[in-house]
Amino acid sequence: MHKVAMARRALRFQNGALALNGIKLTFQMEDDGKTPSLCKPYPIRDSNRLIEEYMLIANYLVAQRLITHAGGLAVLRQHMPPLNQGLQTVIDVAADRGFEIDGTTSQTLQESLSRMSRECDDELTMQCITELIMTPMKPAEYIAAGQFEAIDWAHFALNIPYYTHFTSPIRRYPDVLVHRLLQATLDGNDAVDAYHQSEEEIQAICGHCNEKRMASK
Repeated sequence: MHKVAMARRALRFQNGALALNGIKLTFQMEDDGKTPSLCKPYPIRDSNRLIEEYMLIANYLVAQRLITHAGGLAVLRQHMPPLNQGLQTVIDVAADRGFEIDGTTSQTLQESLSRMSRECDDELTMQCITELIMTPMKPAEYIAAGQFEAIDWAHFALNIPYYTHFTSPIRRYPDVLVHRLLQATLDGNDAVDAYHQSEEEIQAICGHCNEKRMASK
């Protein structure tokens, strides 16, 4: 499974996927469960990468199923391209430090970061530039497919035409919507036709989820 996952990972980046690996923190508490005793970067291991690859393919295939069998009701995860002006600012900052970044596409951006990581001996500089690149990135949002043109379903960072969130229904409500819609497609056309929510209602729920996610951040 690990060999397959790593082969898929390599292929994903060859096909233009972008990885902005910002630092995530992990916390350790004292015995009282309230007092923080430790804060450090969360280590990303091969097991994390393995799970990520199978999660990505599952989400992609479920999105495909919803589009082909539920049409406009499909709940998708949209990620628009970054803000051009903000990205250009980061490109200029990197150029001042002697690094060339091509922000034309997600693929050229990833290739630039990979080249920088090989050439840059200063890990802090590399991390700072990576964090700066995340600033002009637009947040990914949940949408009802029927309320947008197909070209707007795309996920910029993954460089794929559509994507959804299916793998975490115990912690993300949009995944619950996706599971319900997936079940309807498995039950047949009549179940999809009789689905209890319209495109407009699903879009309203997606908008609410987007707002709550940003508010929590």
